[in-house]
Amino acid sequence: MRLSNARHHSSTNYHKHAYKLYVKDMNARGECVEHLHNVFEPDPQQQTLGDSFCSMTKVQELQQIKKIEIAYFIAKKELPFSVYEDLIKLETYHGVDIGDQAYTNHKQCAEFVDIHGQFIASKLHDDLSKAKFYSVLTDGSTDKSVTEKEVVYVLYFDPYSKNDEIEVKLSFLYLKDVKKGDAPGILGAIEESFHSMGIMPSELYSKLIGFGADGASVNSGNKSGVKALLEQKAPWLIYTWCVAHKLELALKDALNTTVFQKVDNMLLRLYYLYHKSPKKLQELKTLHNLVKDTFEFEEGSLKPKRACGTRWISFKLSALRMVLDKYGVYMQHLQHLAGDKKCKDHKKICGYLCEWNSSRMLLYVAFFIDVLNPAAILSKAFQEDVIDSVGVLHNIKCSEESLDQLLTRSFEDLPAVKFLFGKLQKTDSVYTYQGIEFTKTSFLKATEDVKSAKNTIINAVHCAMDSRLKGASSIQLNNVATILNTEHWKSNVDVAGVDFTDVNVTELIENFQPVLLKQGFSPDASPQNILEEWHDMVRYTLDFLQPHKSCYKKTWKILFNCSKSTKWKNILTFIELLFSVPVCNAKLERMFSRLKRTKSHSRCSLGEDRLTNILRIVEEGPPLGSFDVSPVVHLWNQVKRRRPNQKKRQMYKKRPPKVKYQKLETERKEISGSDSESGDTSESFSDNENVFCLSDSSDSSTFEGFLPTDI
Repeated sequence: MRLSNARHHSSTNYHKHAYKLYVKDMNARGECVEHLHNVFEPDPQQQTLGDSFCSMTKVQELQQIKKIEIAYFIAKKELPFSVYEDLIKLETYHGVDIGDQAYTNHKQCAEFVDIHGQFIASKLHDDLSKAKFYSVLTDGSTDKSVTEKEVVYVLYFDPYSKNDEIEVKLSFLYLKDVKKGDAPGILGAIEESFHSMGIMPSELYSKLIGFGADGASVNSGNKSGVKALLEQKAPWLIYTWCVAHKLELALKDALNTTVFQKVDNMLLRLYYLYHKSPKKLQELKTLHNLVKDTFEFEEGSLKPKRACGTRWISFKLSALRMVLDKYGVYMQHLQHLAGDKKCKDHKKICGYLCEWNSSRMLLYVAFFIDVLNPAAILSKAFQEDVIDSVGVLHNIKCSEESLDQLLTRSFEDLPAVKFLFGKLQKTDSVYTYQGIEFTKTSFLKATEDVKSAKNTIINAVHCAMDSRLKGASSIQLNNVATILNTEHWKSNVDVAGVDFTDVNVTELIENFQPVLLKQGFSPDASPQNILEEWHDMVRYTLDFLQPHKSCYKKTWKILFNCSKSTKWKNILTFIELLFSVPVCNAKLERMFSRLKRTKSHSRCSLGEDRLTNILRIVEEGPPLGSFDVSPVVHLWNQVKRRRPNQKKRQMYKKRPPKVKYQKLETERKEISGSDSESGDTSESFSDNENVFCLSDSSDSSTFEGFLPTDI
């Protein structure tokens, strides 16, 4: 029965009269039945026909879970949707009960992936609704379809996590298409991303306290950048220039005018020399196999590593270590190429060999490994998924201490230089490293030159890092870290008393007072009352928790959940805000690597929403098998009416061929005769021709329709 027919019947007087008789009969039997206010509305306790189709048995639900898990696996591993049908067949071949053929095509796989992405997004929406403050981090790039994309992340604080420590979460929000990559376009992408999560601009700007991005002028501009546009709606906003990018710029400033430029150029030329020539690389491998038993190599690979372009400092360090470890192999192969005058790049290789085959270049390679090692460790620490101001200051301090140790050490005691000297084979007049000979005089002179430049280069790196990283944020991260780092409270109180950071607390609360008041900060609390709360919490922590013996995150977890937390309501709200300050957006750079793998040249038709759902599963989705898929199945079943019981449809039966009727010669003669008698032969014939032209046959002697007999 069609639904429209049922609705039409329910509106007739016959149905209304029959329903009144039904109610009257039920009341006469003693069963009270109330009259419906609207006969069109069904009984809420009665199962509808559609619900009966949508209901699933336990077995069918388990079968559906298996199909949805296969789709989740495909998205998690960044595989194309076409693999879904093959995996279904493979599971069936292995004896897994998948059920019937319903929901087994690639289109349904895409829908399952969308449902998974929506489920993860709903959990993020719940977390953001509970959070009092959050910060936005953005970065831009283009995908394989040359569409400009803006990735948006949100940073928020969760003091009530299930772990024994508080959590600062950096979650993927959305990947938006940007019509124009200017500040209004990026701001529109940010607002649309939150709107897609059900967060209106009014709620966004009542909780937004920070904005993190790289140092591009479109982001950091004080007049027309994204930062300036956000500050018009949230004047208290903190802008943070990513500390990982700042570190790279600091090293570039420090080493730009040193010999490192020649070393960096050698890394670039050496990489492209073998990257663009399979023949040269094969010759290098052959040479390496001949000498690998003679020399002890530390690195397993052979091909020079790429260290140019958009690479972190750790890539340059890895490339330098490769050159130091395989220096003899590279130089011997270049000598072989330089001796072959038929080589296409003969002159260029001779120039490379003249510059690189020197003791001075070898010593600088070893020296810069020692100089860049502390910065590479710091860069990797900044690239962690979530890092706060306390972690930033701690890692910067460790890096500075490492650089100070390099200053106090002698040149020969530096780790990489010491490794180089240990591999040297010395004679009275010649020093040999991996088969490459240097005169003793030139090697000692080069050693003195590098040794004289040692402290100058290290101090330049130290000063550049100090100046760049201190100006990374619009507030002093050092002041924030002093408040949050409970591990140093005891030493600070011993030196300066319980009011060791009162000035910082007062200044920060004054800066964020409008947004603090919107999130439960007491409007009647005076600055003195806030400081009293702060002092009371510091004393309680020092007296009962011994914060110097445990991680600061564990200490804050206890403070947020202890019985006295209501007494410190204002100061704990302030602490939630400080933990939500953005520091680094290196995690966003990794998202673009995932984007290139997911949206390849063969998948350029992926839309914005579906691509976001795939990336959300890849980025935020838990490992397969570690979560319950049943809520996803229920969400999928509620989106629209499903038919899990529907069997595979059979092909329609072929229709019998049409019977071709042969024309009757006699009837045609009669028609011709009657038309000629009427004197309208040509007109009648043309009319008949129009009738007969409906035939599918190309034979002019047959008709494909019925011949009218009453003409």
